[in-house]
Amino acid sequence: MRLDKFLSNAGIGSRKFVKKIIKEGRVKIGTQVIKDPAYEVKNERVFFDNEEVEPYHNVYIALYKPSGYTSSKSEYERNIFEFIDHPYVDKLHIAGRLDKDVEGLLIITNDGEFTHKVISPRKKIEKEYLVEVDGKLTREMIEMAERGIVLNNGTKFASAKVTEIREGLISIVITEGKYHEIKLITKIMGLRYKRIKRIRIGKLKLEDLKLSPGEWKELPKEKVSLILGE
Repeated sequence: MRLDKFLSNAGIGSRKFVKKIIKEGRVKIGTQVIKDPAYEVKNERVFFDNEEVEPYHNVYIALYKPSGYTSSKSEYERNIFEFIDHPYVDKLHIAGRLDKDVEGLLIITNDGEFTHKVISPRKKIEKEYLVEVDGKLTREMIEMAERGIVLNNGTKFASAKVTEIREGLISIVITEGKYHEIKLITKIMGLRYKRIKRIRIGKLKLEDLKLSPGEWKELPKEKVSLILGE
């Protein structure tokens, strides 16, 4: 890979910027100063201002999404990327969005294969939500969700597990992520949601991450494995 592309991919800066620093003699391969942006990097250690540059790699970020922020890179609304100060931020996407008025665990990554696994219904990765509701959960509602709810337009939701935490607070566990799924399941059961919070993806729990709304952290491999169940 060309040296300028290596540095740009690693988040050092734009191609224009990295060409500038290379020509200024601020980049080394091992102990040798390299001033040619086209130099081919081959399993070598690269240094910028004597600090080793970590090659571009997959990253996995857990964010506690607050309500009121979109899961997008919208220029017109407050969005979750405003919270993330990371050199790869322009290359990141969301592995399973949350509605603007929903809060909770959000995973952000640059790994497309990982994202496909997380959102694919075939992988059956559980997503758990706490839902504050008006109304009382009944056995009939639970059985309805377990059978798989079908909307008037023909849309069918896979079986969902619904349990009561306490009066006015229920847990809904799904393995899909269809548009407004939690809201629609709640509505069809005959309840009115007041607040929705995603607390778990796979075996990764929001509470274990010790994040406050708007905070994020990069996940180590063992935490990523909790999501995929590997």
